[in-house]
Amino acid sequence: MDGVRFGVLGPLLVTHEGRAVRVPAGQPRQVLVLLLLHAGQAVSVDHLMSVLWDGDPPASARKAVQVHVSQLRRALRGLPGVSLEWSGHGYRLDVPDRSLDLQLFREARDPDEALGHWRGPALAELTTNTQLAHQLEEERLAAIERRAEKAVADGRHHEVIGELTGYVTEHPTRERLRGALMVALHRSGRQADALRTYDEGRRRLAEELGLDPGQELRDLHAAILRGEVPAVPRELPARPDPFVGRRAEIALISGASESVVAVHGPGGQGKSALATAAAHEMAELFPDGQLYVDLHGATPGRSPLSPAEVIRRFLRALGTPPLAVPTDVSEAAALYRSTLARRKVLVLLDNAVDAAQVGPLLPGEPGSTVLITSRRMLATLSARHVRLDPLPEDDALRLLGDDGEAAREVARACDHLPLALTIAAARLRSRPDWTTATLARRLADRRHRLDELDFDDLGVRSSFQLGFEGLGAASTRAFTLVCSLNVPSVSEPVVRALLGQEDVDRALDPLVDAKLVEPCGPERYRVHDLLRLFGAEQVTDERQEALSRALTHYRSTLAAALKALRPHAYGALTYSAAGQAVDEPLRWLTDEAENLLAAARSTVADPALAEHGLAIAHMLYPHLFKQDRVADLVELGQIADQAARTTGTSAAVQTALLVQSAANRRIGSFDTARRQLEEVLEARADDPFGQGRALAGIGTIQRELGELEEAAATLTRAIELMSEHGPAGAQRVPLSALAQVHQVAGRYDEALDAASESLALAREHGDEAGTAYALASQGQALFRLGRLDEAEAALGECIALCRVTGEHNDEWQALLCRAKVLLAAGKPSPATEDARRCLEITSARGDRYGEGVAHLVLAEAGLGTHADRAAELLGTPGLRRDNLLDGLIG
Repeated sequence: MDGVRFGVLGPLLVTHEGRAVRVPAGQPRQVLVLLLLHAGQAVSVDHLMSVLWDGDPPASARKAVQVHVSQLRRALRGLPGVSLEWSGHGYRLDVPDRSLDLQLFREARDPDEALGHWRGPALAELTTNTQLAHQLEEERLAAIERRAEKAVADGRHHEVIGELTGYVTEHPTRERLRGALMVALHRSGRQADALRTYDEGRRRLAEELGLDPGQELRDLHAAILRGEVPAVPRELPARPDPFVGRRAEIALISGASESVVAVHGPGGQGKSALATAAAHEMAELFPDGQLYVDLHGATPGRSPLSPAEVIRRFLRALGTPPLAVPTDVSEAAALYRSTLARRKVLVLLDNAVDAAQVGPLLPGEPGSTVLITSRRMLATLSARHVRLDPLPEDDALRLLGDDGEAAREVARACDHLPLALTIAAARLRSRPDWTTATLARRLADRRHRLDELDFDDLGVRSSFQLGFEGLGAASTRAFTLVCSLNVPSVSEPVVRALLGQEDVDRALDPLVDAKLVEPCGPERYRVHDLLRLFGAEQVTDERQEALSRALTHYRSTLAAALKALRPHAYGALTYSAAGQAVDEPLRWLTDEAENLLAAARSTVADPALAEHGLAIAHMLYPHLFKQDRVADLVELGQIADQAARTTGTSAAVQTALLVQSAANRRIGSFDTARRQLEEVLEARADDPFGQGRALAGIGTIQRELGELEEAAATLTRAIELMSEHGPAGAQRVPLSALAQVHQVAGRYDEALDAASESLALAREHGDEAGTAYALASQGQALFRLGRLDEAEAALGECIALCRVTGEHNDEWQALLCRAKVLLAAGKPSPATEDARRCLEITSARGDRYGEGVAHLVLAEAGLGTHADRAAELLGTPGLRRDNLLDGLIG
């Protein structure tokens, strides 16, 4: 064996590249053994002397230890990865990882593998101190017990009777060894010998220790008398190989205090592999066995297993005679729970379809653990829920065995899905003439990607084809068109638009039954990524026409939802197709935002469809901005830019610039945002109202940059243009913005005048969101003028309106301002309540600035250590701050 090897589980062993390394005999060898037992740690000279001279070292002992260490340094010199140094607290020996047999023994999960590292009595050189050797001997015996129990559970009871008899004779009071021997004898048809073994153990325990056998051994004796020795099933599938990453998820699973752990996520994420790997790591904690079943909740063309069928199977595995398994479902479930009681069994339920399927399979008492995998979150279960997402890039590259740029391209083409990555790695191994770049190039073509991700027994397409075959024409068409739309989920109204027909149930139901589409909410469905590629590659002549119908539906319904939310702000929205009314427009927008993004994204390179994508981006961006969905807003800006380039008109470019400017403003790229609005301003030289809207945006950016005088002038010009050339009341938006500029500049009377004028216009035109915005500005100005009661009332009305319109970003800022007003008014209790609600909102959004100022107000209220947390958050490098709130909070 190559490399450096050290052995202490037997006579001292030191080898390099298979050849023995000579270590001086006597005490130097004992010193080396002691250092190896604490490899990587400092061992004090006092400890070395105490062991070497059995607690009574002579006066020359310290010098002798120094000499021994010097001899060891010469013996070990030149061994790679080995160093022996003085650390300031003692001598420390560093050796290469996994070069010491003791480490390998302790890390081995399989007891046979662990015991294979023993060559004889441990620490044979330490004749003066046997305590250390006794400790290691205890570890060896524990491994022997695990090996015996595993052999009996695996049905090899005949093979281990002789070995166990010897160990029990040598260690007569070790009840775990005796119990394994009793089970082995019983299963070999030697019940009388099993009972005699128990009697002998009871006698020896009484004579030597004055004790009775433990409860487990007594229970086993009673079970043998009844002929009901429980089986110890070992049903886990083989450990997945290769398996990389997921250490955080495995830690969540193995460290759970709950008795049920449910792993969920879309197909291809490696849920089964993760659960199996975690189960193998946990198996030793469950000495009474491990049960496994594939519930077929995600197997195309196969019905999920019923709980009754699984219970009967588990009862037989746990040792219940087949004729004793009840036929009544409730009786069988009760017997199953009773059988698990007082046992420690790990139950792996793979591919569950829903909570109803797994509910009867859960134990009734603590002790056993159930690990479940499913595509959907089984939210009704009381469990630790672990969401599984695609692999991080580093783990994806480890699975591919390559970390170059080409491997990164392969990982991206596979969407970091473990199934796809496993297939990609297998293809690379099967073609030594390929480089990773070869595969990356082949995967770049989406039309043939599934051809490349279909290999051997991991046939992605063939497994999908099983569910696809036998579908009727209507279902085949529906599946193909739904996949072509390429959105995360589709509602039934979208499917109706896509198919151009009202009745879609008969087309969708067979797809659900075949697990080709998955219900994910009321009248809502989704298709997993690889399935979507499979469906999209099916040929259809009506693809573009159907996509245009679906995009038209999205546009018209989005327009209807926006008008319902803010009728005056979106009064100018027109669209030829009648929008579908939605009962809860804010909820619809929240639910559909991801689908709207995906739908817009899918159009950007298609000249026939890009105009749809740009229109969706233009309507959606104010909502994303107000909802603080920063990542989505940035992506929307990119989508708008690409769609405008494809469309190629000046109007399209201006629309895209508006979207991009909003995104850049939200992420703090103010100079870029201003330049983009200046381009719009220049392009709209013949559109005074359009110029006014662009100037309103520029003025707001100038305020955020601290250019207060320029901002006031810009917004004043915007108010003039919008008053003269826009619809009635249009100037209310720049008026509120002007109020904020005056507020930051310390001109509180002027701020109050501008805010009050904006508020009057918003109320007159029924603009709830505009009213809330103006009330916030008014409340802030009243506070700075010392009119606390009026400020509290204005901010209270603002908060109530924000909750109606769903403007949570404005809500937390108004709450923060009211908290300051209440503190100034001597009302610390309601002030604290407002600040805590502000902290809840900002924490949920991950807004470090919002969290920081909320902690600052709580500190001002005299609560705990909030000042330290505020300083930590507000000191974040690169944090985007708000000069209006900074001035208000102080």
